[in-house]
Amino acid sequence: MKRKLNESVIATKKITNGSTVGQLVQSTFTSSSITCKVCAMTYTQLPKDRDLHKRHHHSFINGVSWPRSQDAPVMKTTVRKIDSSTSYQVEIYTVDKSSTVQIRRVEELLKMVNSELNAPQDSQEWKSNNPAVAVPARAFVAVVNGRAVAVCTTDSIHDTDLQCRWMVYKSQKIVPGQVNRAIRLGISRIWTASNYRRLGIADKLLQCVLEHSVFGVTLAKSELGFSQPSFAGGLLAKHFNGVIHKSGETLIPVYIED
Repeated sequence: MKRKLNESVIATKKITNGSTVGQLVQSTFTSSSITCKVCAMTYTQLPKDRDLHKRHHHSFINGVSWPRSQDAPVMKTTVRKIDSSTSYQVEIYTVDKSSTVQIRRVEELLKMVNSELNAPQDSQEWKSNNPAVAVPARAFVAVVNGRAVAVCTTDSIHDTDLQCRWMVYKSQKIVPGQVNRAIRLGISRIWTASNYRRLGIADKLLQCVLEHSVFGVTLAKSELGFSQPSFAGGLLAKHFNGVIHKSGETLIPVYIED
């Protein structure tokens, strides 16, 4: 999202016979850039850039507007900030793959996720319907006051031997020569808007993944693997389904994206 203006204007003088005379004059205007300490977007002081940053910043801290849906949420819950009387009513929905509006909103969230984490684009498998997989990929959003404030997308596991591993939490290194055969579903991206962090919303999203990824079946925590988590994501994974190895190290179930 880095933007930098470097515009050049070239002026020439012409005489009546069509030939060019005089000296080419080039004026160059360069606007210095600013990087927001909250949303990490880099922008200039030009009005268009400032407006773009304002919109992005608001979505980053408050989430994106979520279209009203006739579908009932898969979970309703209340969360509260630690040492605060402020509480929030949270509704968690499974994203409708046939809704172009919902798909666009999730894509908007994922752009902010990948920008903050400096991550590549996800597999986009959460948008597809693949009857050949045992556990289909989905997307889940947490909605507060009509805004999607958190998102979690999943990936189907296509080859356990090639994809499923253990990662050492402290070093973030993959354990060599080991396959984690318990993993049935991958957590591709999980993210919460800035103003709603440390409320336990991400944990609620993961619980919904367990309960609503396979019809009539609740997955075990050990059956979820994370996609090479960041430090914050690794901390979430550690508390959610990390395992203490006999060496004393905490191991996190992870998978390698296709």
